[in-house]
Amino acid sequence: MDLDLLLFGDRVIENGRLTVPHPRLHERGFVLVPLCDLAPNLRHPVLGRTLAELLGEVDQGGIARADVVLPLPLRA
Repeated sequence: MDLDLLLFGDRVIENGRLTVPHPRLHERGFVLVPLCDLAPNLRHPVLGRTLAELLGEVDQGGIARADVVLPLPLRA
């Protein structure tokens, strides 16, 4: 399993195994689009810019929102 930890509040973590925020978060439209749906005014803790500002600078070509409605409550 590959799990990318994008943000952890306003914390900045960098050691041999982990870098938070994700080092290429601000370059990836496919990551920023859904993040902006959740928190467009959230500031990148290193760049100091909002996710919406960062999204405005990346290519969003080929990114399509899927209209998915999940039944609630979700059960495992």
